[in-house]
Amino acid sequence: MVDLTRPVYEGMPMWFGHQRTFTPVNQTHEQFKAMYGTKDGFYARNLVISEHAGTHADATIEYDPDGATIDNTPLAYYYGSAVCLDLSHVKFEGPEPMTHGSAGIEDVEIAERALAEAGEEIRPGDIVLAWFDYGDRWFPERKYIDENPGFSWEGAEYLAKKGVVNIGTDCNAIDNSLDNSFAGHMVCKKYGIVNTEHLQNLGQLVNTRFDYFGLPLHLVGGTGSPIRAVAVPRARLGSPETP
Repeated sequence: MVDLTRPVYEGMPMWFGHQRTFTPVNQTHEQFKAMYGTKDGFYARNLVISEHAGTHADATIEYDPDGATIDNTPLAYYYGSAVCLDLSHVKFEGPEPMTHGSAGIEDVEIAERALAEAGEEIRPGDIVLAWFDYGDRWFPERKYIDENPGFSWEGAEYLAKKGVVNIGTDCNAIDNSLDNSFAGHMVCKKYGIVNTEHLQNLGQLVNTRFDYFGLPLHLVGGTGSPIRAVAVPRARLGSPETP
């Protein structure tokens, strides 16, 4: 099993428009014992967090006023058969990071050919995760939030037209951080699909098929949800050594 989830903690990197994360103590063991007069105590913290903090999945209502909330989105969008594309050649750098750092159709086709050479293909209903080789190199620096590559409209739509249900990334967003049109999200709006952001360890899954699990909390009216995302390589499914 490959853990794809970034840690949650106070001070974790966040996009500027979202709630900061706080984990204040609710009560210590000693406070509990003093309050209830018991021999043993219980320790608990509170969690103040955005629906879009850390490794999280979006519901379509985040970017579509007529979209579904997370509690009304089929769970099949958040788990199932998945492949990981190698988009590490798409770099947010140089004199035109918006252009060079946005994965277009040609970039996705390059990754698709590498996937085919490994004996796999993108199928309707797939979850597609994109490895830009970015998050694991720059997390938790501010650069991780402010200077990430992503998909152009054309690149994201290329995947959507293939019938994928969820586009994931190892970056802060599926859009290039300079893209104020939010192309990746707007493609998801047009095709009624979801996306997942802030994944880690995707380099271990490049050009393979695996089973992906990134289930959201059952948040009534939720626009998204933090998730615990994992991948189970197909070769290990059902094997005795699978954790």
